[in-house]
Amino acid sequence: MSDSAFHSLLNAKSVTIVGASEKPGSFGGQVVRNLVDFGYPGTISCVHPFHDTVYKLPCYRALHEIPDRPDCVVLAISNHRLMPALEESVELGIPTAVVFGDPHIGHDRDPHLEARITALARKSEMVICGANAMGFLSLHHKLIISGYPVRPDMPAGNIALITHSGTVFDAMTQNNRDVCFNYAISSGNETVNSVSDYLQFVVNDPTTQVVACYLETVRDPRGFVKSLQLAAERQIPVVVLKVGLSRHGQKMTQAHTGALAGRAETYSALFRRYGVCQVNSLDEMMDTIELFSRIQRVSGPDMAVLMESGGESSLLADHAETLELSFARLSSQTRERILSVLEPGVKPDNPLDAFGTGYDVVKIYRESLLALHDNTHTDFLLFAVDLVPDSSLTPEYITAVLSVLDRLDKPFISLVNLTSGASETFVAQLRRHGVPVLMGTETGLRAIRHLIVFNDFSGRSPAVPVYRGRPLPEIVAQLRVQLQNAPGPLDEYTSKKILAAYGLSIVPEQIVDTVETAVEAAAGIGYPVVLKTAAQGVLHKSDMNGVHLNLQHENAVRKAYKDLVRRFGPEILLQKMVSDGVEMILGMNADPQFGPVIVAGLGGVFVEIFKDVVPLLPPLSKIEAEELPESFQGRELLNGIRGHTASDRKALTDALLRFSTFVTDLGDLMAEVDINPLVLLPSGAVVVDALIVPVQTPFTGE
Repeated sequence: MSDSAFHSLLNAKSVTIVGASEKPGSFGGQVVRNLVDFGYPGTISCVHPFHDTVYKLPCYRALHEIPDRPDCVVLAISNHRLMPALEESVELGIPTAVVFGDPHIGHDRDPHLEARITALARKSEMVICGANAMGFLSLHHKLIISGYPVRPDMPAGNIALITHSGTVFDAMTQNNRDVCFNYAISSGNETVNSVSDYLQFVVNDPTTQVVACYLETVRDPRGFVKSLQLAAERQIPVVVLKVGLSRHGQKMTQAHTGALAGRAETYSALFRRYGVCQVNSLDEMMDTIELFSRIQRVSGPDMAVLMESGGESSLLADHAETLELSFARLSSQTRERILSVLEPGVKPDNPLDAFGTGYDVVKIYRESLLALHDNTHTDFLLFAVDLVPDSSLTPEYITAVLSVLDRLDKPFISLVNLTSGASETFVAQLRRHGVPVLMGTETGLRAIRHLIVFNDFSGRSPAVPVYRGRPLPEIVAQLRVQLQNAPGPLDEYTSKKILAAYGLSIVPEQIVDTVETAVEAAAGIGYPVVLKTAAQGVLHKSDMNGVHLNLQHENAVRKAYKDLVRRFGPEILLQKMVSDGVEMILGMNADPQFGPVIVAGLGGVFVEIFKDVVPLLPPLSKIEAEELPESFQGRELLNGIRGHTASDRKALTDALLRFSTFVTDLGDLMAEVDINPLVLLPSGAVVVDALIVPVQTPFTGE
């Protein structure tokens, strides 16, 4: 849908409400009441079979009696009347509609109604908000489409809210923290238009500085990706709370990495690619959007923190370390300056607990703030004081802050550690002066983390995909035919041959079918060696004792070969034993909505217990591949610990880029890929085991 089509909905200059009435409790009547109370400057008309006026506005018996075609028709009517009203709206050329009713609920529910609405709207190119929507607020235009009372003095702001949940729509728009919206949109069941359409529209609106999305699902994956890409290009932060992820990724899979790449990992990869701030709770969302609405940029990640409690300083420091937030180093001059105003015995640290005995609080906190601000290494200030209501100290803290605000040229953020203990009066006083007040230690620090990460993301040049190791087009075509014709999962040997076509290093190996061939191959490859069954259908060989490791001589090879032949048959894979290196796991899983997702991580206990993996979307850029190891919990293993030589990170980057190219070319034909392990050596990286599982129906992205 074009922006002009949505402009007729969200910035409509004329509105008709079908089902309007002055009867107490009338849903349509409340829509009219909201428009009147807000002073909507456009034209309002009503439709009701028994009224001539509604709230002194003209009311007509039917839509076709309205003298001028409205931009938007609001249908506050029962399910059985929806289709006739929409059909008449289409005949009259009305471009947009809002549908409050839920076709799946009520005495007149109709499970086929949504499909009929969708078909009609798509044929006529009508924009529809709903069904089952709470409506929307377009506050700069005073266009309030809601059947529930909306506070008439609600100010317009710079945050666009898009939510699938009507309750979230209601709760967030009624917040008590001066978080103000330009648009608040309840998309409902998205019978016609989806969050992707709304997101594109609000990102293009010049009044939008931050977007908040409460997502239950994404019905238009391609459109959603394009909208996120647009937001990234415009450097508009998108804050997303995605729900409904808990049971995904638990399906039975044939490849190990498949079990590590469920819905949650897909969204993580998608949001990472486009700089989306993914939050875990509504409180974290509110803290994050309040922060972004008031502070767009920080020059760096180092914060100077002023507090009133040693205990809370420790709490804040603990959370900051978990979130990898950094405290600014205080110069000797800054320490001396702070010491000159602190009471004896109070230490000039960061975080700084400046409270002593309660003596001369305004001066101590004012001068401490200025000293921390002027500190060379400080990028922004955090004032983490609880602002409790029944304390003589709280007004003094506020006085100290307000006395220096006009002298600060670095971002200033306030935070209360205990939300329920904060005075709404004093908190509101800070907000009136443009200070964001974050409500809670953890959620507040998470919001700050989102700000820093988004700043880093926005400050980078656009990531350029790298296609390393791509074979000749005719080779790629042959591989596609091979995958299309495969009756099932490819064996290890064949899987690795395909990976080798993209330049991934494969452990030296050979298929052997006699004991003498095995002995000869072992001598040629060099001891120690590994013997594995290559029998068709045996995917998890280790689980079935189908692998003999670290065979040091001919007799060991003969014995192992005879054991495997006896239990699995004559197809045997012999390969060089690789023992010196860090085991990693590298794979791909096909998400049904967004396509191939790459999963990379440390192997062994890190993947089995800690799930130390990172999801990424192909194709990868060089910087994504280079920075990937920094996301691993066990990244120190790659640096060489306890006498081990450091791993070859350049080889890992090369392997990631080659694997990304392979997935980009062939990912639509593969359900899963599992390289487990990829051994990262002091020099080089080698694929030791691999499994490719083709799909029966190629991914189309629909």
